[in-house]
Amino acid sequence: MRVDKDSIDYQVNLVALQEMEEAVPMTLRERRCLRKWVHKGNEVESNPWNYMNSDGMPLNYLQAFRIRFGYSNGPWDYWKGSDTELLWDEQHHCFLSKDEFF
Repeated sequence: MRVDKDSIDYQVNLVALQEMEEAVPMTLRERRCLRKWVHKGNEVESNPWNYMNSDGMPLNYLQAFRIRFGYSNGPWDYWKGSDTELLWDEQHHCFLSKDEFF
């Protein structure tokens, strides 16, 4: 399937990509893979692995990528402190609170 690069949806996705690249620190590999994902016509706020957060909402591509390829939990939540740290449940492909996890 060819992506319509003139469509409004595609243009909105490119703007979201640009905003994420400006706001979120990422490695070169993360940036390259995120760009490929968006240029194929996908949204930044979706992921190919169907990973979800503890509320059942899909993780964005970068969050899911980091879990899939090297992070056991969300480094983007480090500022919340250890009491609110969510743990990744590999069986359900989502984050769970410590109470739900154990």
